[in-house]
Amino acid sequence: MPTHQTERQSQFKIDESNRRQVDGESLAARIGLDRREIEWRKEFVGFDSADEDRLESMAPLFEEIADDLVDEFYAHLQSNTEATAVLNSSSKAVDALEKTQYEYLLDLGRGEYGTEYAERRARIGKIHDMLDMGPKFYLGGYSIYYEGILTALAEDATDELAGETVSETPATESSASAGEEHTPDTAQDEPLVPLSEAQAMVDGVVEQSLSVLKLLNVDQQIAMDTYIDAYADIEDELEHRREVSKNVQSSVSDLRESSSEVSERSEEINDLAAKQSNAVGEISSEVAGLSATVEEIASNAEEVSATSERAEEIASDTTETAEEAIDKMEVVDDAADEVTDDVEDLRESVQKIDEIVDVINDIADQTNLLALNASIEAATAGEAGDGFAVVANEVKSLAEESQEEAKNIERMIDQIQADTEETVDSLETANEEIESGVDLVEETVDNLERIEESVQEASTGIQEVATATDDQAASTEEVASMADTAMEQSHEVTTEIEAIVDQNEQVEEIVDKIESEVARLADEMSSS
Repeated sequence: MPTHQTERQSQFKIDESNRRQVDGESLAARIGLDRREIEWRKEFVGFDSADEDRLESMAPLFEEIADDLVDEFYAHLQSNTEATAVLNSSSKAVDALEKTQYEYLLDLGRGEYGTEYAERRARIGKIHDMLDMGPKFYLGGYSIYYEGILTALAEDATDELAGETVSETPATESSASAGEEHTPDTAQDEPLVPLSEAQAMVDGVVEQSLSVLKLLNVDQQIAMDTYIDAYADIEDELEHRREVSKNVQSSVSDLRESSSEVSERSEEINDLAAKQSNAVGEISSEVAGLSATVEEIASNAEEVSATSERAEEIASDTTETAEEAIDKMEVVDDAADEVTDDVEDLRESVQKIDEIVDVINDIADQTNLLALNASIEAATAGEAGDGFAVVANEVKSLAEESQEEAKNIERMIDQIQADTEETVDSLETANEEIESGVDLVEETVDNLERIEESVQEASTGIQEVATATDDQAASTEEVASMADTAMEQSHEVTTEIEAIVDQNEQVEEIVDKIESEVARLADEMSSS
């Protein structure tokens, strides 16, 4: 049931929802219908306060004729096939439309013809436009109102005139007699109503008619403004569609060019994709080889790292050994210093022995001299001195032997002194060499410490290289996997591009159809 109702509502050009969206106030503002404009229009058609009072006094007349006039109005519209089709395009039934027209007729006699009145007129005009009830129906329908209102005014005037005529007719015997017909005497009869009163009555009817016509004229102006506004919107929309048509034609041309270019590019991409697929295959092979190389490098780096660690240990051990050598050489240096001191003491002792030898030589010389003197004295003494001579000879022999031994000792002392001097020189040279050796060993220790630090740094760096190489090996394997995936995707891209080429050919066919339809639409809009 709701679906059927929705389908029925979709057949209407205007329904209750559309009708609610028509706001008289905003519509009046859009067409420039403010208070000043309304007053200007009323003044321009000569509609003043007297007309307002006159129309307000006619309210009973409008109420009296409204029902019949509205029935006649819609009967007239429904007698026309085209007008009936327009009425049927509204979701509002004819009874509801008649009620709206009834209110409109009563509105003519309410005496308020300002902004709100104009907004109601603008709203009615807009709804008629939305129904496609053009000016020919809208303005043509006013003829029913003209005729009905003016006829009612004439009938009121006639009734009033007839009443006054009856009241002023003299009663005569001849006319009172039954069945007797009064025949006016054109020569003798005078007007039953004074001419001035009749003229005033006619003037009143004219004034009432003009008041109605002036107000209806203003109503029609407002309605026409809504039509003109709608036509302007339509013209703007048509112009917009023309621009859109031009833009579409231009876009279609661009699309055609782009489509052709896409076809060319697709073929190029297809070729490039094939080349890329081959290149990716080669890259995959190279990456596989690179992966093996990187793994070998990683293995070598680990071996180098282990070797560096051993070198670090050896350098550390060598540093300790060199430090021990320095300690030993310092002990040797101290011992050499002690030997040097001892040799100096020995040289001093030898010097003292040499001095003692000199004393012995002096004693030997004196002993020889005494032996010589004793020999001389013994010779002088004769036989008595033989004993002294023997002793003197023995003493002399002993002195000579002592002197000879002293010479031997002196020679030995000279040799010892020479050896001592040579030993001192050798010790001094040894001390210098030891000091130089200590310096070299200390420098060697410094170098070994630097080597140890370098080896530590190298070991750390090599370890980092080994780690990085492991990471690189993993990354290389991942790249190899990605290369395989890229090669597969490249094949897929080639397949997709071939499909795009096929679809692009279909697009070109559709573009041809669109271009044809756009050209036809442009021709239709140009002809309209």
